[in-house]
Amino acid sequence: MTHSEYYPETDYYTAEGDPEGEHDPELLALSDTVGGMQETVEDLESRTARDLTELRETVETFSDTHARHESRLDHTSRQLERLRQRLLVLERAVRVSEKVPVVDLDDVGPELRKLAAEAERRHALTAQLLTPSQRKPYEEDMARLPQAQEALARCDEALIAALGVVAATERDRAEAAERLSEVVSRRRAVLDRQLPAAVQDAEAAHQMLSADEVTRTRVLPQIEKSERDWEELHSRLRERITGAIGSSALLPVWFTHAFGVAPPSGTAGDRWIRAATSALAYRVTHGVTDQALPLGEPPAGDTDWTEPKWAWRARIEHGIEELDVGGD
Repeated sequence: MTHSEYYPETDYYTAEGDPEGEHDPELLALSDTVGGMQETVEDLESRTARDLTELRETVETFSDTHARHESRLDHTSRQLERLRQRLLVLERAVRVSEKVPVVDLDDVGPELRKLAAEAERRHALTAQLLTPSQRKPYEEDMARLPQAQEALARCDEALIAALGVVAATERDRAEAAERLSEVVSRRRAVLDRQLPAAVQDAEAAHQMLSADEVTRTRVLPQIEKSERDWEELHSRLRERITGAIGSSALLPVWFTHAFGVAPPSGTAGDRWIRAATSALAYRVTHGVTDQALPLGEPPAGDTDWTEPKWAWRARIEHGIEELDVGGD
């Protein structure tokens, strides 16, 4: 029931079709206000959408411009570094013409060569030890013995229980006898096959692991010494290179071909000296004397690159490539 039905005398509600409601000034004013607000909201949404679109386009343009500037800056830096290297090469040519002596980085003397040989022993020493993946099967064989012994104990318990059932009751004797036969068969399989194989494998694994432990006791101190020799070798060769650069002596051709005539500026200098030191350590360790190629002639096509020597060479070659000294 509507308000007008409760209060028929009031004119709060205008009858349908009454034109007075359509011309009520308050309603017209309210309608105009609502319409104006809707137009304002729509206009604000339209302007906001345009502003967001313009802002997004501005950000994208700025990002593209920034990326181009970064690329140009990086390219310019590389060009400046190459120009610097070429100037140093020209300086070298002038100094060669003036008969400036060339330092022989390979002439390290017997002490450093012995140190390099001691450092290289770490690979042969490590090869005497079982790796974790090689030890794992033996450890699994050792673990199978207590498992087999536990299986035999469970069979014994089941056998005793089955015998108890057979002895205690006349009822279901056939079923108990069948159960007893199954337990005996399973126990016999453990005794005849599982347990002897587990004992044999465990004994063999114990011998291998025990021998490896004895070898570790003997070899690990030698490996630790070889690691210290490795660090000492690199430290002294690094000093040898930096000393040669500081003395203004000419560096050998193999060195300048790979590394230029001086370290690059900035943080790349440390990476440069580490790569140069590693290359010199490789030459000293493996007796490379080639004056044009930093690591000597390339190995044969069927070379096993997992061997320590060739894996080391591959890492050095990758490091030299990343330096991009004098590249295009």
